[in-house]
Amino acid sequence: MELYVEKKWKLVKKVSKKETTTAADSEKKESAAARRSFSRRCARLAKEQRARFYIMRRCVTMLVCWRD
Repeated sequence: MELYVEKKWKLVKKVSKKETTTAADSEKKESAAARRSFSRRCARLAKEQRARFYIMRRCVTMLVCWRD
């Protein structure tokens, strides 16, 4: 596999005949990528929810413990 720079600084992969993929291979890669993107999306949402709960917990603690 060779890499070379095309016009306008685009990095392009030079594919030989041996490296060509079949339709089934490309479908497998696409479905794997879809699973990964779903996993990433779920992980990102879980992280965001965890952060929100942390902030809420801190606010509630502050309000409960707050004294004049």
